[in-house]
Amino acid sequence: MEARLIVRPVIVLLCSLLLLSACGHVEEVRSARQEQATEFNQRAQRAFQRGEYQTAAALFQNALQLDVAIENVNGIAINTLNLARVSQVMGQPAQAQRYLDSLLEDKALHYAPAQLAAASVQRSLLSLQQDDEAGAGKWVEQAAAYCVSGCTLAGVIDNARASIALHANDADKALHWSERGASENRNASPLEYANSLRLAASAKLLKNDPDAALHLAEEALAIDKSMGLPEKIRQDLLLAAQAHEKLGRAELAAQCRDRAGRIAAVSVK
Repeated sequence: MEARLIVRPVIVLLCSLLLLSACGHVEEVRSARQEQATEFNQRAQRAFQRGEYQTAAALFQNALQLDVAIENVNGIAINTLNLARVSQVMGQPAQAQRYLDSLLEDKALHYAPAQLAAASVQRSLLSLQQDDEAGAGKWVEQAAAYCVSGCTLAGVIDNARASIALHANDADKALHWSERGASENRNASPLEYANSLRLAASAKLLKNDPDAALHLAEEALAIDKSMGLPEKIRQDLLLAAQAHEKLGRAELAAQCRDRAGRIAAVSVK
């Protein structure tokens, strides 16, 4: 049961870190509507980072409507994925699934393999949040199949596999995938690298190695503080608290939990 309590916050963060920018692809000619959709997307991302999820959802929806009107396939995929992520963070998994399925089951438009990989890994994490390990495994393998040459999601997929292993209390597999994810993410994405560190720390706790878990949690904490990510800082502190507790340091564990509680009290959800 302990592993399941550890893994859920990590899943939420994975989805929140996969927001995509509408300016990721250079277009030779951009219409006025496409420029407006890009502006909505960028404003939505800023709102999301501030924790203003309702505002972010409305702005992503505005961008999506513009992209649908001009059949901008890349923009449709980006903003649908972002709406799924915002919905998941807001505690609306059914809505998030509908957005993802609209991409994965679309027979009329053809999306890039990397976008389908992103949708599949997100679908995997949704399944895991609903305690559907079999579904999570199916979707993460589908994500891996879509993640062909040039795909930048290998580290995200490895983190998802580590989350599935943690959910199943398989510490060895979780450590394998989280360490592989850390290797993939170290020089590519500090956000995902910190996710890998937290997953590895959780696996180390399951393997009764609190010293190693504490080191990993503290490394993640330093990264998350440098990026100013309150929810991730809170999770790092809770992992550190578990490690201190296993090491018999009750006072330090209580301090970490108190610090995490203060962050939770002021964070905007």
